[in-house]
Amino acid sequence: MRAAAVAVIILAVAILHFTPSATPYSPHNPGPSGLSKLAQTCSVSEQADVIIITPGAEVPELNITASRAPVVDPYANAGDPHIIIANARGTPVYAINATPLMGSGQPLIWTSPASYSNGSWGPFTLALAVRKGGKITYIYHAALFANAVFEKNSRLVEEICKRPISIVLTQGDLAHYYHQLERQAAAWAAPIALATISLYLLSKRRK
Repeated sequence: MRAAAVAVIILAVAILHFTPSATPYSPHNPGPSGLSKLAQTCSVSEQADVIIITPGAEVPELNITASRAPVVDPYANAGDPHIIIANARGTPVYAINATPLMGSGQPLIWTSPASYSNGSWGPFTLALAVRKGGKITYIYHAALFANAVFEKNSRLVEEICKRPISIVLTQGDLAHYYHQLERQAAAWAAPIALATISLYLLSKRRK
């Protein structure tokens, strides 16, 4: 009975290990709306000066929130009103299913005046710099780095990946949380293995 339960657990873990997340903007989602390419390119950290925020998520210490209302643009788009072309201080960048960032800060990327969201006309902010206590935090909407537009925004990716990034989601599916735990465990694997080997060698010397 116990062996059967263990076998079921092992099988479930194996299935989760090989199952990608379907959560939009998850770093473990390899689909068009995922951020797997960004996570493979940048250094991802829980503490970072560059924050990638997803719809409905917030950065409470800076009073920044990403709306859940999508932005559409009938003119400045890549053939689909939901794949908008935004302005990164003179450079065009693409965003898929973006939502406005709400809060105070210096706008870095914004949509066109023809864009529309939740009964209001743009422009809407998709990235901003927030200064607090002498520190500047850069906040970007995850729609700018989705796999579907990743290559189109390569210059922007190169710029933000110069420093560690943090990705803020509101919620994820089971596969997302499993892969998050797997990533966190991997960070401890090497120190634990080193400590175990050191203790083993020390005990051998004493014998």
